[in-house]
Parts: sequence; structure tokens; C-alpha cells
Amino acid sequence: MNKRVLIYTLPFVALGILWFFWPDKKSASKEDELKKQAERAAMAANPASGEYRTFVGENKRLFSEENMYTFNQLMEMARLGRISLVSELWQLRTKCGTEGGSEEGESVVPRMSYEECNVRIENFLREEYPAPDNEKIIQLYRTYIKYEDAMRRLSIPDETPIAERLSTIRKKRREFFSEKDAHLIFGYEEAQQDAVEALTQFVQSSHEMPAEERIKKYYGLRKKILGDYNTYHDEIEPAFTKYETETLLRSDEMRRKGDQSRETQAMREKYFGEEGAKRMEKVEAEIRAERERVERYESEAQAFKRANPGLSESELKEKLAAIRENAFGKEGAKEYERRMQYEEYLRANKLK
Repeated sequence: MNKRVLIYTLPFVALGILWFFWPDKKSASKEDELKKQAERAAMAANPASGEYRTFVGENKRLFSEENMYTFNQLMEMARLGRISLVSELWQLRTKCGTEGGSEEGESVVPRMSYEECNVRIENFLREEYPAPDNEKIIQLYRTYIKYEDAMRRLSIPDETPIAERLSTIRKKRREFFSEKDAHLIFGYEEAQQDAVEALTQFVQSSHEMPAEERIKKYYGLRKKILGDYNTYHDEIEPAFTKYETETLLRSDEMRRKGDQSRETQAMREKYFGEEGAKRMEKVEAEIRAERERVERYESEAQAFKRANPGLSESELKEKLAAIRENAFGKEGAKEYERRMQYEEYLRANKLK
């Protein structure tokens, strides 16, 4: 490039660079307005402020729901695992950014920043619950925000074993919460994890035990682990999970006795009724038939490859497509090919 061309092009290059990096005035203005709005909210949250009652009214319209739990109800239901205390508090955040006024003459709360949302939620909690309960719940909310921010920045390697991963998370929680508060907030979740681990260990150590005794002992162990959460856990546990657990605990004895089919049918009728058991049997038969079709196709495809080593890649691909269509039908062949491509993607990316 000669000097004259350089002289003429430099101004345009400079303008292009300036345009690319120049701040978006509209975006910057919006961000500035959100910041000012948060500052005004913080000032209005002061009870001595002349805007305090208006501020309280806005927040009440924004966050209130019918039949809200009292503080004691929240604590009791959290203790029993019937609600997640954090989910209840975090649900309030989903209402930030909505309009707070619905009737003529009421003030409207426009979309707000993260900071303003927290200010308004704290004000709502302080007004909704009497002292000192309100300060307790506000402190839990503040601490959880700090904990969540720390968890976003916590890096746990992907290859970390699940037990070690869960242990790390539990330790991190105790850095922010007392044991009592951690139990109140995360207790049910952690107890469920402990129960799953206990089932794995119990199955490994009790395979010689008679099935009835094995089931009784496991559920006794689980009840001890879940403690106050046990009743609610039993109420909400899906029938299929209960069925799978009993099947697992009976499986060793069923294999020893050789009557798996009869006992499996009895358990299905116990959890799903006679009609449900029939539907499960039908689905299983369909799965078996599909598996047999796949095995026949793959065996035929391998035999064809061995018998025709001289075919070009395009010819081989065309012949295998015809074999697939003959084995699965037109749509079934397409579905099989999509499934194989997906599995290959998983293997290539070390996801399987």
C-alpha cells in the first residue's frame, strides 16, 4: 500500500474503530437510569423518607399473594421439607421487573436492577412479617444471595466424582450458614442425597438377605436418614420410583428363586394396578421387538460389509440404507440413522 492510499484510508479505518468501540448511548442511558432508580429506591426504603408509605404500597402490590404463609408456617413447613425456603424467597425475584400498579392512580414500578429488586424484597419482608422474625428471614435472604454468588464463581472440575462434588458444595454452604440454618435451607435436599447413597451401599452389602427383611431394613434406614422429612418424602415419591426401589431390593432373591416374571407382575399390579401392569408389559414387548430388529439389522449390515469389501463408500452407503429401510421401514430407518448420529456426536465429544 503506497503512502497516498494509506493517507486516504486511515481516517475511515479510525472512524470504523471508533464506531465499533463507542459506547451504545441508549444502553448506557438505560443502565444509568436503572442505577439512579435503585438509588431512589434505597432512599425511599428509609422509614424517615417522605416516600416511604408509597414505596411500601408499591412493594406490597408487587409481591403480595393471597393466603401467604406466616413466619411460623414457613419455618415449620421448611423443617418438614414441605417447602423450600429459598424457593419461596427466590420466587419473589421473579416478580421484579413487572408493573406494580394496576389501578388508576397507583404508582407503577418499572423494570428494575438486581440491586433495586433486593431493596424492594427486603422492604416487603420487613413489612410483611413482625419483628424479630422479619430480620431473621431478611438475613437468610441476604446470606443466600452471597452464597449463590460464591457458587457461581466456584469451579469444580467436570471429572470430580459425584460424592466429592456434593461434599465440596456442603462445605461451601457451611462457610455462609450456621449448621442450623444450613439444615433449614438445604436439609431436605441433602437428606435425599444421603438416602440415595445409603440405598447404593445397602444393596451392595445385603444381597444375601431375604427380600422382605431387606425391604424392611432399608426403609427403616431411610426413615432414620430422612428424619422429619420422611413423611412428606413418602407422600410425594412417585409410584414408579417406589416400584424401582422394591424391584432392586427383591432382584437378588428373585434370581435365586427363578420366578422373576411372576413377582415382577405382582409388584406392577401393586403400584400401578392391573391395567397399568398390562401397559408396562406391552411397552416392554415393544422394546424387546425393537431391540431384536436393531440386532438383526446390525448383524445383516456387518455380514453385507464382509461379503462386499470392494464396494465404494457411496455404494456401501446406498446398500446399507436399503437394508435399514427393509428392517425398520422408511421412517424407522431415518430415526435409527438420527439416533446413530447423535450417539456418534456423544462419543466424539466424550459425553458417552
